[in-house]
Formats: sequence, C-alpha cells, structure tokens
Amino acid sequence: MRDKLNQMFESLGAGPAVYQPSKFWQQLNEKNVSQLESTGLQNVKRTLAQNYFTWVVGMRSPLFRRLASLTRLPDWIGILRSLPAYTSEFGLGVRRFYELQIFTRMIWLIAKERDSGQLLRNIEEPVFGNPFRITFQDRLISQDLANSMMEFYAVTQASPPKESDSFTVCELGAGYGRNAYFFLKARPLCTYIIVDIPPALYVSQEYLARVLPERRVMRFRPFDDFSEIQEDFDRSDIVFLLPHQAEKLRTKSIDFFVNISSFHEMTFVQIDKYFDLIDRITRGYFYTKQWHSFSNVRDDITIAEEDYPYRAGWEQIYSRTPDSHPQFFEALYRVS
Repeated sequence: MRDKLNQMFESLGAGPAVYQPSKFWQQLNEKNVSQLESTGLQNVKRTLAQNYFTWVVGMRSPLFRRLASLTRLPDWIGILRSLPAYTSEFGLGVRRFYELQIFTRMIWLIAKERDSGQLLRNIEEPVFGNPFRITFQDRLISQDLANSMMEFYAVTQASPPKESDSFTVCELGAGYGRNAYFFLKARPLCTYIIVDIPPALYVSQEYLARVLPERRVMRFRPFDDFSEIQEDFDRSDIVFLLPHQAEKLRTKSIDFFVNISSFHEMTFVQIDKYFDLIDRITRGYFYTKQWHSFSNVRDDITIAEEDYPYRAGWEQIYSRTPDSHPQFFEALYRVS
C-alpha cells in the first residue's frame, strides 16, 4: 500500500500547481492515510467512508429530521418493530447505535420509493470494507447503496441509459467508489473513469477491483502521452487517473460527468479549472451535488450554490434540494 501511495503522491506532486490538494484536503489526507495505515482497506466503510458521504447523525441533525418528516406512519411501525438488540460491535454508544439504525432504514425506504427500475432488488451492498451490519426487510442495507441509487437516477434523468447502451461516466472525487460500483452493477456496458487524488484514488482502485472482479481495470500509472495507455484504456471498464492525467482525455468523450460533495473543498481557481475540463471533455451531462453554502476555514473560502462557474453554453435541466439531504443542492446541466 505504501509503495502505491508514494507513487501516486509523487506523480501528483510533479503535476501542475492548480491540481495540488487544497489546505482542506492536505489536512483530510493526513487523516485518511493514518486511518488506512491503522485499520486497512478491510475497514474503509467505517473509517474513510465517514470522511466522504456516510453519516452517523443524531436525532437533532437537520438531515435526520428531514428524513423523519418523509417517513410515513406504517413505515415507522416496521422500522421500530424490527430494531436489533444493542451491540458494541459498531463502536458506538447505545443512543448512537439506534440513531444509525433508524437513520439508515429511513433513507433506505425513501430510496426504495424512488427506485422506478427496481435496481435495488438485484444490487447488494458488498461486505468488503466492513459496512455497518444493518439489516432490514430481510437484507443487508446501507446509506451508500441508497444514496448511490438515488444519484444514479438523478445523473441520468435527462437521458436514461438502457441495459443495452454503452456509455462513459467520469467522476471527479469518487470517495471509495460507491457510485462507480452502483453504475457498473446497474448497467453492464458502462465504462467508468475515476479522477481523484491519493489516498482516495488508491482506495477506490483497490476497492472496486475487489468487489467487481469481472470488470477489466486500468490501474493508475504515470504516463506522459496518452498513446502510452491508449490500448489498455480502450479495453478497460474502470480507469483510474490523477487530475492532471485527465487533461489527456479526448474532447467530447464523456456522456456523464459527476462530482459529489468535493468542489466546495477546493479553491476558486481549482473549481474554475475543473469546469474548463468538464466543458471540453463532456458531450452529454454534468451532475453536481454540493452544500448550499460551505465555509472552508482552512483555505479561507466560503462558496454558495450561486458561486459555481457554470459555462454560458450549458443548459440547466434542474437545480433542486434532494429530499434525502436538505443541506445540499443537486443540479444537472446539458453541456453544449
């Protein structure tokens, strides 16, 4: 692990200054690397995942209260009746244990209501990564699987791909790879490109290679010219790139470009640079999901929903607050 991470960090450090981690990410990277070294990939869903988009929130949280307001009385009966006995295996106190159980069941029920294609019936939460063992309605459930399902429909809303369609997704900042896993399970002819910085790039690479053994993977490697990787790139289902390597991607080659909850952790110069990249390589749609307003104290930046530099030629399909996350907005644009 250390050798692979060092190679990634060295290659990133040799790239343009605009792609170097913000102060926010420098601090978070130290935490992520420390967690990896202490507990390994086998526990990533209980460690690093909580630094990405997995929530252990209490009843006072606006997120918890929003989900509770959307949960119907008959659903509450099912949620509360089947709660398990407390166990310390989760590493949580009694109250937090039950808040996590209830919260996860609420978001699962909301996701199921919106699952028009019944995708959750056939897509299971991988046990690799040691997810919290939360069972409901006779199966293992998770926040990540529920969120990824809802994001799948949100990303593809304007142009839903059929199972027989070939298409390419590029995700900037994929966490441990939860969305890539869902897209690749839901649509067998999908190609997924992950653009990220270490250690996240390493984590998603190793995780997806483990949980999707049937998929062809082009692991990260340094290269100067795209011709060096062209053959491997073209035959791969999942590709892992550093940000400056993504500049080598072909113009108008991406059908869906995705970023979830990481733009607000960058500087304005970096955000603008990535929007240039999106404009050049995307032929289809750009999906973004960020905080309505976020103060990045480390970089002395506050960015609000209206501050993102959408390009003049892009057509807005929607901009809305998702039911499952009231402190976030999600937006979809057709990139001209």
